[in-house]
Amino acid sequence: MKTRFHWPSGVPHLGQITSQLFRWQRQAKLILAGGRWSAQLGPRTRRSLRWLAVDGVLANIGEAIFGAYQSIYLAALGATRGEIGLLSSLMNLALPAAMIPGGRLATKARRLKPLVVLPGLLSRVLLLLLILLPLWLSPGPTLVFVSIALIVGRSLIANLMLPAWTTLISDIVPAQWRGRYFSTRNILMGVGGLVGLLLVGQLIDHHPGIGGYQLALTVALLTGLGSVYAFGQIEEPSRPAAAQSEVATVPLRQLLQGQGRFVAYCVIAALWNLTVQISGPFFNIFLAEEAHASASVIALTAATSALASLPGQRVFGPLSDRKGSVWVQRLTGFGIPIVPALWGLITQPWQAFPLQLLAGFLWAGYNLASFNLLLELTPTESRPQFVAVYQAAVGIGLAAGAAVGGWIAQVWGYRPVFWVSGVGRLVIAVAFSVLIAGINPLRARRSR
Repeated sequence: MKTRFHWPSGVPHLGQITSQLFRWQRQAKLILAGGRWSAQLGPRTRRSLRWLAVDGVLANIGEAIFGAYQSIYLAALGATRGEIGLLSSLMNLALPAAMIPGGRLATKARRLKPLVVLPGLLSRVLLLLLILLPLWLSPGPTLVFVSIALIVGRSLIANLMLPAWTTLISDIVPAQWRGRYFSTRNILMGVGGLVGLLLVGQLIDHHPGIGGYQLALTVALLTGLGSVYAFGQIEEPSRPAAAQSEVATVPLRQLLQGQGRFVAYCVIAALWNLTVQISGPFFNIFLAEEAHASASVIALTAATSALASLPGQRVFGPLSDRKGSVWVQRLTGFGIPIVPALWGLITQPWQAFPLQLLAGFLWAGYNLASFNLLLELTPTESRPQFVAVYQAAVGIGLAAGAAVGGWIAQVWGYRPVFWVSGVGRLVIAVAFSVLIAGINPLRARRSR
């Protein structure tokens, strides 16, 4: 007599398990596409939004690692404070140098994706050379200056793709959902950067010396290559050739006529980034040299900032959609100057953690709002050239700030650098509130 098998009560059937897995998979895809709201979009658009999110996560892991240890790596190779300040200044000069040709290329091109993918690959080749350089050159000035040249070249090539990248993603992400999409994407990027920094900090502690930093940069290289592949999977919307060629022939001065709000925003952005970059290159070096923090602690402080950005994205993303980008940028702009001013009072590594929490939360809102405001202030048909002008202004400010900060650090030390930066940021936040705060293109567009 055959015994019939009875499925245990309370245990889900295989069909139920499969159904649950499909449900989770669908939810994961919606999250990668920006949230449940993306279900109303077409499948091709959702797929592009998912790959754009993957690209952001992998790219941010690499850039978080590179940004956290770039200056310390150079110091390990023998660079002085002045040379590190020089590097920051040259890197930021690479931004305006790349913007005008980058903007022209993006305006004339029928396809923007190659203008992003190819520079992305070339910048990773230069990163590979930077990793291998200590194997070929002995310590000394030549090693330092060749390393600086590679980093500046990498920055120049990466900046060349910014106008095309900004224009392409503005075509992909629906305008009414940009706040929510970019907040979700930024959260995923923050989690990726957090995990990457924690793992790399442990890696460096277990491999002291230059070798540990080389391993860290290798991780940045591999994740960067992954981000290039992910961006290559995005489906690019078609662009009308006639309109693009017509805009490309218009002189830049003529394009900017009647764009007083945009020009004012560029000036404010240049001055803001000048004050930011006065202190920007020196936080981690200050922790290492004067607060005597280990590589793991430095990684944890950077990870703390990334962790604090996650609730910041959830708070400021919907606020940006509801109240407008100007409102969010003004609010966070008044809080950010507190952070560098308090850095000047640090005597122990643990004191950096609450400041990084505050900085990560506020910068999450500021960066989200400033990017969305840039898209709102730039006309669609000539966006690559307008983005190039904006990024060039930002780059000039960053270069000037790095030069000023390097000089102050060399003459008076790190603490005055932080205090000058804090006061400068507060002044520019007031200027933004006076000159730009009355502008809300999103609200005007909705009313029309």
